[in-house]
Parts: sequence; structure tokens; C-alpha cells
Amino acid sequence: MKNMETEFKWEANAARAFGRMTAALRAVVPQTNISTERRLDIQDVYLDHFPHTFEKQKIAFRIRNVNGVWEATFKTRTELKNGKAVRREETLSLPGISKLEEAVEFLNLKKRWKGLNVQDLRPLFSIHNKRKVKDLLYKDARAELAFDSCEITVAGRRVLMKEIEMEYKSGARISFEVLAEKLTQISQLSYAKISKVKTACALLKLWGEE
Repeated sequence: MKNMETEFKWEANAARAFGRMTAALRAVVPQTNISTERRLDIQDVYLDHFPHTFEKQKIAFRIRNVNGVWEATFKTRTELKNGKAVRREETLSLPGISKLEEAVEFLNLKKRWKGLNVQDLRPLFSIHNKRKVKDLLYKDARAELAFDSCEITVAGRRVLMKEIEMEYKSGARISFEVLAEKLTQISQLSYAKISKVKTACALLKLWGEE
């Protein structure tokens, strides 16, 4: 489905979680079908209006800076079911942007995007993610496996969190589902019950906004 994201998430705060998933991957997917690891420095700032308009619509809206490239994205928020999330995702490139304030002003001038009011947005929390990514081919399914080491900043406090996620890219979805099952069985890692974004939202409600 167009503009629909499907992914599995695993908890990765346990000892050697990244190593266990890497070993599971090697046991299931031929080395020739695993790409060279890419490293991304991702800065995400999540925003909303006052009072939380997007929150009421179950929408997560962020401005992302990846290695100096800026974009805005919104996702419909869903509950994780057995580690799996399926949601609508839309992304807007932000050309010529070099800092968050410029990105917010760009959206103010645009006023509306994909039916959303993108004026007068204010930051809620940020997530700094040092991500390691591998592209995979399993049977006839292509996927992206990401190892995330995050620092969540909410109300001036910082929380460290690790997460592993695998996103469907193309091909047979059944093969993608089978791959997730095999990786779970071999790694013995638990599916995530709450994502890093949901964790940040929960902390925001607990600690309040600055």
C-alpha cells in the first residue's frame, strides 16, 4: 500500500541485544544478501500545537535532520501488536534548511500540508539516534534492519534507550513476516511493547513540558 509503513520492533536494552540479533541475521540470511552497514546520525524533534492537536488525532509529527539533510514527516500512531506496526507515513523535503528554527518557519509559510495545519508548531521532545543500518534480501522480500542507540530528551531530562527495528521495503510480505519470526526465535529477543516515540510521550506526560 502506498505511503504505508510496516515494521517490526524488538527491545534491545538487554545485554548483547545487538550482537544476538546480528548473529541471528547471519544464521538466516546469506551474507551476500546483507549490505555493508551504514551509519546515520539522526536528530528528531517532535512537535505539536497547543493544545495537542496532533496528539488528539493520533498523529506523530517530527522534523528530522539526517547527516545535514532536513525533512518533515508525520505518521499515524498505532499500537504495537507482537512487535508489528502498520501506519500511514508522509514525508516532506525541507530544502535549504540548516537549523530547526528555519524548518519551523518553512512550515509556517506553507501553512497546510497533506490536510494538516503545520503553522505554530512547538517542540515537545527530541530523540538523538545513532543508527546502524543493513539492507536485506530474504527470499523475495527486501527489508531494512536498523540498530538504534537513542538519547531521548524530555523536559530537560535525558533517557538512554536501545531498539532494533526492521522495515518492509518491497517484495512478498509473507517472506518479511517469516524473517521476523525466525530472527525472534534465534535471537530470543522480545518484541517491543512500546516504541521510543511512545516512551518519550509517556515521559512527557509524567514530567510535564518545559
